[in-house]
Amino acid sequence: MKPILIIAEVIENIIRPVTWELIAAARMIIALNDKGLNGKDPDGKNSRADKNDSQGIQVIVPANDPMALAEKITSSTGIDVLALKIKGLVSYTSQVYIESLGRLIPEINPSHILVANTSQGRDFAPGLAVRLKAASIPGVTGIRRDNEGLLYSRPVLDNTRNMVIRPRPGCVVVLTLMPGVFLSSAGKAEHPGSITIKEISIDSGSEVVHKEILKKHRGDQALKAAQVIVAAGRGIQEKENLELISRFAKCFSNSALGVSRPLVDTGWIGYAHQVGITGANVAPRLYIACGISGSSQHLAGMKDSDWVVSINRNPEAPICCHADLCIVGDVLSFIHAFLESE
Repeated sequence: MKPILIIAEVIENIIRPVTWELIAAARMIIALNDKGLNGKDPDGKNSRADKNDSQGIQVIVPANDPMALAEKITSSTGIDVLALKIKGLVSYTSQVYIESLGRLIPEINPSHILVANTSQGRDFAPGLAVRLKAASIPGVTGIRRDNEGLLYSRPVLDNTRNMVIRPRPGCVVVLTLMPGVFLSSAGKAEHPGSITIKEISIDSGSEVVHKEILKKHRGDQALKAAQVIVAAGRGIQEKENLELISRFAKCFSNSALGVSRPLVDTGWIGYAHQVGITGANVAPRLYIACGISGSSQHLAGMKDSDWVVSINRNPEAPICCHADLCIVGDVLSFIHAFLESE
């Protein structure tokens, strides 16, 4: 059976936690394939993989000095790791990743290549798929199989529908997996896997040159400490209505104002209020989503909330599937009525 490759997410010489989720997804794929071969129930769920067998999985760690990172992965998972030493790699660039991985991967001949659906993964995965003449499925949130083989699902149409995709048989598949969907199980492996070292030199005349990493101050401690978060989305319609949402939030003790990414992107409010994969991951006792449709990126940032209330005029919005209580109606009218009753 062809192996499943995982491209570890390495940023500033640190293994990002999403790498453990990719490993969990790889184990799920193996478990689903085994069920199909054994004629058992072919359905799969996006939960922690019960299968501890790591055979058939290999992690590639691309870095200038990958050994310490490779040792951490194999000691935690028992999976074989290929330490890809890229001479001269100061920091990630898509051109270097596509060139180096594009040279290496055909030698391994995998069935799947798993990449995180992060800013880095979304940057190089499509180009790598083109280089390898592979199928590319971005933003995967579900994996299952039927009697004909594996199926992958991803949100479409502003996250209101799921598209189910079946690649051509025998085709190499590059998957970018949405963080926060596949539960990781990193710990301490009973028997570490092996580490293979491979060196690749990059062309010094690369068209893409790393200059520096500019970090924006997160300032999201108020969100992380709050017991109640009132979050606003595009459903509030205008920037001026944020003041109404803020007044609503102040009705609750130990509360904070959050927003979905589009409100930050349009400049309505600062990044410190953003909830989601690219913002703050929060776990309040109560999360009130005001006019938020519920993209998978946003849901991943607030999925650990104890109790979720959605106020949305669309009862089929994705957020409603994850809420404990759905209030169907205009969010501004509801909040005006709530404040008047105070």
